[in-house]
Amino acid sequence: MKNILYGFLIVFLFINCKKKGTVVTPAAVDITKVLSKGINLSNWFNDYSDKGQYGNRFTSAQFAIIKQAGFTNVRLPIGHTILFQPSNPSQLNAVNIAYVDAAVKAIIDAELTVTINYHPLNDDYEKLMAIDAAKADALAAYWKAMATYFKKYPADKLVFEVYNEPHIASYNSGVPVTKNWWVPVQEKLIKAIREVTTENYIIAGGEGWNNIEGLKLLGPYNYPRIVYNFHYYEPFVFTHQGATWVGDPWPLLHDVPYPSSPENVVALVSGSTSQSVKDLLNWYGGYRYNVDTLYKQLKAAADWGKQYNVPLICNEFGSYKPFAPRQSRLNLIRDVRTSLEQLKIGWAMWECDEGFGFIDYPTVNRNNPVADNEVLMALGLK
Repeated sequence: MKNILYGFLIVFLFINCKKKGTVVTPAAVDITKVLSKGINLSNWFNDYSDKGQYGNRFTSAQFAIIKQAGFTNVRLPIGHTILFQPSNPSQLNAVNIAYVDAAVKAIIDAELTVTINYHPLNDDYEKLMAIDAAKADALAAYWKAMATYFKKYPADKLVFEVYNEPHIASYNSGVPVTKNWWVPVQEKLIKAIREVTTENYIIAGGEGWNNIEGLKLLGPYNYPRIVYNFHYYEPFVFTHQGATWVGDPWPLLHDVPYPSSPENVVALVSGSTSQSVKDLLNWYGGYRYNVDTLYKQLKAAADWGKQYNVPLICNEFGSYKPFAPRQSRLNLIRDVRTSLEQLKIGWAMWECDEGFGFIDYPTVNRNNPVADNEVLMALGLK
């Protein structure tokens, strides 16, 4: 009888709310759980991606590995040129939206939450946007169009991330602005999404390649359901050794160990003919990077989150694997992940199946993906 009366009461309240025009808002999801363990699906819809793979780069084979491993979400980078049309920003690219939509649906069908991330290859548009309000307005119109299109999916399955790694005030870019330029621009993008939906979570981050120092320059935006993110690639000497896109002397760094000490870099220092490499390795060894070092650095982000009582995610961290000692790479992944979890910060590793990834392909095609179980163990998933 109590159950019957309770059911009548719920129906009565719902009908009266509808009569009065009141919106019945679903309960908020536990976003910290949804975004607790993630992986980036890079090079699917980046500006440099192969258009021939838009429809099949990631399939149910990879999604099954990701889901079965215990990941809760994936981050989907979308390049500047994929859907955004600056001359007509309120209209998404009609050809490419079908591919992106199919990808989003496939991820959600695999029972994973997806973060759609605006992820430009370069900062050409950012340099204009920092000094021209019309450029920021155009990107806001793009985000309004994105929110309008993708709000058809359950709010707990789709997250919007407004920008990847803004940074033109953090190096000698030639643009006369301070890091504070980003605060009102990001708010404009958030507002555009909120004009369409109040249900989907939005991820926001700071200037300076989304580093912790940039995060600390932010105060929380006065909008509901905002998650704040940062990226963490320390120690950079280790995580980007051999990376040609970083610049000298990183391409010359090979076999750098982690944790670091003066003793375990001696042979590398003596074996190098580059003074800049010697100096960098001597500094790295003397700094003695270890799990305690990482924890202290990450705690600065956690302290900011506690100060403002907002959820945090580190949605990029990892280690470039071609030139790193394997066990050292596993050590680094484990130490970052455990530190983040101890600090109650969600994470998403960069990335799935390329130079930072955990999936390999033994054959020449992508039909037989194989997970690196030792990496999954370092991520606490095995």
